[in-house]
Amino acid sequence: MKKRYLTIGDFKRNAFIVAAAACLGLSSCDTNTSSSSNEWNSGEEVAVPDGIITELTEEAPDKWKITDERTTSPDKSMAILKYQDGRVDTLQGLALQNRMKEVANNQGTYQSGGFGLGSVLWWSGMGMMAGRMMAPRSTYYANPGVMNRTEAWRQNVQSYRQRATAPTSGRSGYFRNRSTGAGS
Repeated sequence: MKKRYLTIGDFKRNAFIVAAAACLGLSSCDTNTSSSSNEWNSGEEVAVPDGIITELTEEAPDKWKITDERTTSPDKSMAILKYQDGRVDTLQGLALQNRMKEVANNQGTYQSGGFGLGSVLWWSGMGMMAGRMMAPRSTYYANPGVMNRTEAWRQNVQSYRQRATAPTSGRSGYFRNRSTGAGS
C-alpha cells in the first residue's frame, strides 16, 4: 500500500490550517473590553515619580562625570552642564526631551562605554527616566555618594513602571477564565 504524502502547496491542508488558526484566534479574543481594561490598573491611581536634576561636569574635552543628582517635582527635571571652560548650560523642557529621545534611540552606542555627554546622560538618572532598565554605573559618577543618594528615587521609578504597565489580576487573554490545578 502506497502512502500519500501531502505537499507543501496542498490546498486542502493549507485551507484547514488557516481555518483552524482563525477559529483559535477568534475564540481567544475578549469581546468584553470593559473588564479587559479594568484588569489593567483597575482604576488605581499610580503616582508619577519625582523628577531629577542631574549636574554633569566636563573634566576634559568631551569627558563628563555626574557630580550631583537630586530629586525635584515631576515637571522640573533638568540637566545642568558645566563645561571645562566655565560655561554653564541647562537642558530642560523640550530641549531635554529631544536630547534624551536621541540618547534612548541610540542606546546601543551609549551602553558600550565612553565618557561623552550622551553616554554619561544615559547612565545618569536622566537615562533612567528615558527608559534605561539597568542599574547605574558608578564609573560615571564623581563619587559613590552622588549615586547612592538617588537609590530610593530609582526604586520609585522602577515601582512606577511596574504598577503602570502590569495587569492587577496577573491573568489575561485566552486562559483568563480557565481554572488551574489538579482538582478543577
